[in-house]
Amino acid sequence: MRQYFPGQEPRPTASFEEAFCRLTDDSNAFGLLPIENAYRGPVTEVWDRLVESPELTIWGEVVQPVHLALMARPGESLQSIHTVRSHPQALMQSRGFWQPRGYRSDAALDTAGSARELAEFGWPGVGAIASPAAAARYGLHILAEPIEDYPDNRTRFWLLAQRQPPLKPAGHPETMKATLAFDIPHRPGSLAAVLGVFAEHHLDLTKIESRPRPGYPFEFRFWVDLALRDGDAAGLFEALARVQQDVLFYRFLGYYPSMGLE
Repeated sequence: MRQYFPGQEPRPTASFEEAFCRLTDDSNAFGLLPIENAYRGPVTEVWDRLVESPELTIWGEVVQPVHLALMARPGESLQSIHTVRSHPQALMQSRGFWQPRGYRSDAALDTAGSARELAEFGWPGVGAIASPAAAARYGLHILAEPIEDYPDNRTRFWLLAQRQPPLKPAGHPETMKATLAFDIPHRPGSLAAVLGVFAEHHLDLTKIESRPRPGYPFEFRFWVDLALRDGDAAGLFEALARVQQDVLFYRFLGYYPSMGLE
């Protein structure tokens, strides 16, 4: 967020629901929300809420490396810790570190929040799993790092808002991407026909995910990401115009730059 809004302090929310309420109620609000982890998969709640929020558009994507550390109050050690607290995703992404040591896990609302709460309440024998920056911010000592299970772990975030951000982050986008949602008739060949349109226009399909179709048990809504590495936006919008003719529900979620930040 500081790349998009230098000099401003991001404000956390307690839940995705609260984040979406702020974004839909305030046309000047911007939110950076996780949408997918490289090893633990999509954050389906964010996806579902975005599709149901027609006011919002994806304006950018950031792929952020995940670096995790175990931190605790001064005086604690790896031997004195019996419980680790963090967001469920961070607990899963570091399970290879804490589970063999016999630590119990305790889910928190977010990673940095678990560090802040530990600093505030001072629970003995409890460690927080968060970014190393959280330890410096809240006066905790790092007991071990890195502790993520996969050194190349990454999480995708989408910048969501009702309007385009005033600034673009430094650097050049690796690629332009587009994301859409659609429902198709429940008959053979429906999905193949839609995907064939993308292939005809030489669009790189980087993701396809099925989600339950609201109101139609055991039918599905599809989420598709397309990459335009050659900048062929005209071909993209020609393909989308054709797709709209053959689907039952359609929502274009954004055409945006995708960037990696170290």
